[in-house]
Amino acid sequence: MFPSIKFEYVNKLKITLTVIILILLTVFAHFAGNLFDSIENKFIDLRSYISTDGGIYGARFKHADNNILVLSINDVTQYEAARSSELNLTRWPWSREVWAKVVNFLERQNPAVLVVDLNFSNYEDLSRNYASSDMMLADALGYYDNIVLATALRTPYSEAKNTDAANILDNFENPYNPASNTLNMYIDNKDIDTKIAYFSHAPIPNIFTNSTTMGVTNLVTSSNREDNVRYSQPVYKLIKGNKEYYIPSIALAVLMKKEGIGKLAEEIPIENNILKIGKHRIRLNDNGQTLINWHSHGASYQDIPINSILLSMVRGTDYFEYDNQKYPLSYFKDKIVIIAQTHQNTETHNTPVAKEMADAQIKATIIDNYLNDSDITNNLKRPFLKHVTPYKGNIITVAYCIVIIAIMLVATNIPLAFINGLLAVMSYILLCIYLFCNPKYRIILDMAEPLYWICSIFIISFILKAHHEYKKKKRIEKIFGNLVSAKVLKQLVDKPHRLNLKSTIQNVTVMSCNIYNNLQISNDMTPEKYVDVINNIFNNIEQIIFKYNGTINRFVGNSVLVYWGYPIHSRKDSENAIRAALEIQQKIDEYNAGFNNIDFADYDEQNFEKENPSRYSVKVKIAINTGDALVGQIGSNNVSDFTVLGNAVEAVERINAVCTDFDKNIIVTESTLRHLDEDIPSFYIGQVRLKNSSEKIKLFEL
Repeated sequence: MFPSIKFEYVNKLKITLTVIILILLTVFAHFAGNLFDSIENKFIDLRSYISTDGGIYGARFKHADNNILVLSINDVTQYEAARSSELNLTRWPWSREVWAKVVNFLERQNPAVLVVDLNFSNYEDLSRNYASSDMMLADALGYYDNIVLATALRTPYSEAKNTDAANILDNFENPYNPASNTLNMYIDNKDIDTKIAYFSHAPIPNIFTNSTTMGVTNLVTSSNREDNVRYSQPVYKLIKGNKEYYIPSIALAVLMKKEGIGKLAEEIPIENNILKIGKHRIRLNDNGQTLINWHSHGASYQDIPINSILLSMVRGTDYFEYDNQKYPLSYFKDKIVIIAQTHQNTETHNTPVAKEMADAQIKATIIDNYLNDSDITNNLKRPFLKHVTPYKGNIITVAYCIVIIAIMLVATNIPLAFINGLLAVMSYILLCIYLFCNPKYRIILDMAEPLYWICSIFIISFILKAHHEYKKKKRIEKIFGNLVSAKVLKQLVDKPHRLNLKSTIQNVTVMSCNIYNNLQISNDMTPEKYVDVINNIFNNIEQIIFKYNGTINRFVGNSVLVYWGYPIHSRKDSENAIRAALEIQQKIDEYNAGFNNIDFADYDEQNFEKENPSRYSVKVKIAINTGDALVGQIGSNNVSDFTVLGNAVEAVERINAVCTDFDKNIIVTESTLRHLDEDIPSFYIGQVRLKNSSEKIKLFEL
C-alpha cells in the first residue's frame, strides 16, 4: 500500500498548502482595505481618463457645453491690471466696489446665470452706510435673480459626530447665517443625511445673503492636495447651533437658477440615492456624492481673463478683446458665466484626467454634469456612474475565479493554460472599462480587490496545473521511456493531456513476434554468443517497431509482444503493424543470408555442422490481431507494468502457435485486414477458436 499512501499524501499536501495560501490571502485582504481603496481610486482615475470626449465612446454623448465660460482672476491678470493705467486698480484684493461694477456690467449682457466664486469672508465696512463698498456689492448681488454666490463649509459632522450639535457655536465673530432660508429636502437614506452635514461655515455677512442664492463650493476630497478630485456633492447641510440649513452646491444652485426649479416651497427628494429635481436625476453614492464626468484632459471651457472685461468697462466699448480677437458683449447672453480665481498651486487640483486643473474648470465641469448629464430628456446624456452592489460584485468575482479554474483544468498544455488565464484576467479589466465608459451603462465594477482574487486564483491554479503536468510527464517518461520510440515519447511528453494513464478499454492491434528455433541455436553456441545474437535480433526488431510507432508491451524469453493504438492512436495502426511485420521478416532474411560469414570460433566445434550452416539460421513467426483490450498498469504495489490484457492478446498468442505448428511466417486475422485502407496480398488459411469461447477467428497469411 506504500505507493498509494504516498500518492494520497501528495494530494493532501497540495490541498493543505492551497487552503493555507487562501487563508493567508483572505487575512491580507481583510487588513488591506485602505490599500485596496487607494488602488481602486487609481483604477477609477484611469477609466475616467479614457472616458472623456476624446475617449473610445466620446461620439455617443454630448461634449463640453459651449454655453459655460470662465472669467479668471490669477497672478497674471492681477499683475497686468496693476500695470494698467486705464484700470487704476489698487493692490489685490480689489475693493468690492470693483466687483459690484463687474456684476452690474455683466448683468446688462443678460447671462443665464452669473456665478461669483470669490472669497468675501472678511468685510470692509459693517456699517449700514449704503455708500460703502460692502453695501454696493450687496445691492448688486441682491438686485438680480440669476446670481449664485459661493460660500464654504468646514468641520464635517463625521469628524465631530460625538459633539452635541446644539452646543456648537461659531468660532467667528460674524453672527450671520449663510442663507436666509433652507432648501426643502427629503432624504430617505439617513447615512447620506449624516455624510453631507457640516457644523460651521466661513463667515459670510448677511448683506450678501438676503436675496442671493448661496452655493457651497465643492471641497477637495482630502486635505492632502496630492489626492485626486473625483467626486462632487450636490447638497450640503449646515448645522449652526440648534438650526439646520440645506444648502445647494454651486452646480446645483446653477441648475436651479437655469431651469427655474427647486423653489423653496418645492420639496427636493433624494430617494434610492437619486436626487430628483424637475426633469433632472442626479445619482449619488452613500456619501451623498456623485462621480464627476470629465470632458477633457485640459481646459474644457473657455477661459477669459477678467482684464478683458475690465478694459471694456473703462473704455466703454461694445466688445471685449481676448486672444487677439474681438467678441461682442452679446457673447455673454444666455451663457453661464463663472467669475473665479485660478491661481497656480492654490486654485488648481490634481484630477483624474489632468495633473493640474483650475478649480473653475472643475466647477464648470460639475455644472455641465448637472445641467446636461442629469437631464432625462437628453438623448446624448452621460448618466452618473453607479456602483455595482457588493453582493453582485462578489458573484462576478467568484464567477471569474471559477472560469479561470475551469480554464486550467481543460487547458491542453501549460502555455495555453497561461494564455487563457491571462485572457480571462484581461477580459475582466476590459469589462470594467466597457461598463464604466459606455454611456449606455456607466457602471463602476470594482477592480482592485476583485483583480487581487482573480490574479491570485490564476497564479495558484497555474502553479498546480504546472506541477500536475510536470508529474504526469515524469510518469509518462517512466512508463513509456523504453516502450516507444523517442519520437512518440516526445509527442506524449509534449501533449500529456492526450494520454489517459488510467485503466481503459482500447481498440488495439497486437503483434506477437516469436523466435521459435532459439533452443536449437542455443545448443550450438556459447552462452555469450547466443545472448549477443538474440539481443542483436531484438534490437533490430525494436528499431522497426519504433519506426512504425508501435509500443513494446514486454519481452518474454524468445518473444516480444507489441501493440498499436495506445498511447498514440492512428487510423493506420493495422497498416503500420503489417508493415512492421514485413520489414522484420525482411530483416531476418537479410540476417540469415549473411549467416555463412560466421566466425566458427563462436560455436561448439564438435557439434557444429560446417556442411549445413543454414540449420542455425533464425526463424521468426509473427501473428497480428486487432480488437478491444484492457490497457493499464497491472501488478503489485511494488512491481507493476503497463500492459494489455484481454481476448485480443490471447488470440494473437494462440495464432502465433498456429504459425509454429504450420510453419507460417506471418498470419493476420480478418479483423486486422478490415482496418486497412486498401487490400493487400493475402490468402485464407482457416479458422481458429479461442479457449472458453465459441467465436471463430478467420486467419490469413501474407
